[in-house]
Amino acid sequence: MEALLVDIQRGSLHDGPGVRTTFFFKGCPLRCRWCHNPESQNPGKQLSFHREKCVGCGRCETACHSNVHWLTKTGTEQFRHQVYFEHCQFCGKCVEQCPVKALKIIGTPYTEEELLKIALLDRAFYEHSGGGITLSGGEVLQQADFAASFLSLCREEDLHTCVETSGFGTTDAMEKLLQETDLLYFDWKVSTEEDAKKWIGGSLVPILNNLALADKKGVRTVLRCPIIPGVNDNTVHFQTICDLLGRYPSIEQAQLLPYHSFGISKGGNIGQLQQEFPVPGEEEKKNWISWFEQNGKEEGKRVVLEH
Repeated sequence: MEALLVDIQRGSLHDGPGVRTTFFFKGCPLRCRWCHNPESQNPGKQLSFHREKCVGCGRCETACHSNVHWLTKTGTEQFRHQVYFEHCQFCGKCVEQCPVKALKIIGTPYTEEELLKIALLDRAFYEHSGGGITLSGGEVLQQADFAASFLSLCREEDLHTCVETSGFGTTDAMEKLLQETDLLYFDWKVSTEEDAKKWIGGSLVPILNNLALADKKGVRTVLRCPIIPGVNDNTVHFQTICDLLGRYPSIEQAQLLPYHSFGISKGGNIGQLQQEFPVPGEEEKKNWISWFEQNGKEEGKRVVLEH
């Protein structure tokens, strides 16, 4: 089997305990308005253009036979580089010709064995720090068969495994991953069905079903909660987080993830407009934690702020 990945990050410190290698899978069925990794939504390959690096040499225009690149002069020593992303056939010729690496193709195919070789490069760091490997996305549930097979290979090598998921997928897919997962990072984005349809383009029904399944299987779980000002920084959402912590014994803690605007530029690089939200200040973040300290009923479980 092969899977398409967006990126592989070695030496990661924020995707589970210890030092980790994180594998970002390509393809996600949700369309969160604030998505921090919009390049991971499309399940296929994509062209990415970093406009700020372009020097207007025109080599990409000459190399491309699909009319993706159009360069025009706009004044003395100035130029305009228009990219028609929808025309791209992903041949990579423009990428090869770009002298400043302003262009790249996002989406690289790997086999399970190829990923395992990469994972094993940092075994010493895992053992020293209590780390391991993490599968993220995109949405790993979209490629469950491949992911489960890769996780199984990792566990045969005694590597700690972690999966981050939105939970939006079938219970069959979820069960395959849970069988090979030591730690689950489960995203909890909104708390009402109305908000789910409006803000993430999905339903809470499969998400709640998969969260219940993880608890039934007894898989250690961390609730990951992106907090977006004006969307879910409210009492209803905060109280639901507390309710979930109390309802499911397998959930060990909730992590609040403040919104950041990194996804705006990433979306621009692939020709995809992203909605921008207010970036919360330090006082606002303190107020979130204060609410949980005063109102939370987490039965001894922690709600922490991630930076």
